[in-house]
Amino acid sequence: MHIRAGVYSPLQNTAVWLAAWLYGAESTDETAAALTDLGGRHIYRDEGIAALLLDARTSADLSSREPVVRLILWGPGQAATLRAGSPAAQALGPAGALVIKGEDGLSHVLVPHYDVENAGVAWRWFEETERLPEPSWLSPGEADALLARAADDAAVLIEAAGGARTDLPNPRLTVGSIADFYDTPGLPRGVTPRAAKIFARADRVAAIVETVTERANDHSFDPQLFALWRHIRTARMAGVADAVRDYQRAWDRAYR
Repeated sequence: MHIRAGVYSPLQNTAVWLAAWLYGAESTDETAAALTDLGGRHIYRDEGIAALLLDARTSADLSSREPVVRLILWGPGQAATLRAGSPAAQALGPAGALVIKGEDGLSHVLVPHYDVENAGVAWRWFEETERLPEPSWLSPGEADALLARAADDAAVLIEAAGGARTDLPNPRLTVGSIADFYDTPGLPRGVTPRAAKIFARADRVAAIVETVTERANDHSFDPQLFALWRHIRTARMAGVADAVRDYQRAWDRAYR
């Protein structure tokens, strides 16, 4: 089992960059560059990233009462908030999906397939007329508190693993380097401090999980570490929702 797929998805930052672009906080060039850093070459309807962004802009209801861009992550112990048996749910991969809220209750579900060997990502676009299952909708504070408790537990485990092994002499340095990878290419301008804090904590806890299980090759803590996955994913989704809502509030103040 590849741990990284359970604790990290490039869709987290993809969702925030897309929202920043939709609400005019980032330019098309900067957004395209960031999405390329996150996924490599983008393939969408036999075209590229420009076509994907154009369809996103023409489909999004920027005045939606719900976040116009939503991140869907899933994994062990956590079902994806998509309609069971739908084409989008059947196409879903380990990276998750993005949902763009359209008008008249329409949801546009973007499902990526990442090709690591060829450094590219292919997108499939689905439309849902029925309302999607409700996510947790945790507040940033609630998600951060859950993750903070998970981080405390994980810190104890990494210290125990580092003290017991000789082939990982500096576990904290390893954790830091992995967390830095998760944060590439960074976040767009205007991201709320709350969301940035949640993402940073999620990156660090995820890096701890990966360090213990894959870099140190120590699986004695697997039951405890796997229990953290759901908190990490939930925190990432809550952080995206908070960032998207704040972009909308800024847009509302400027243009409405």
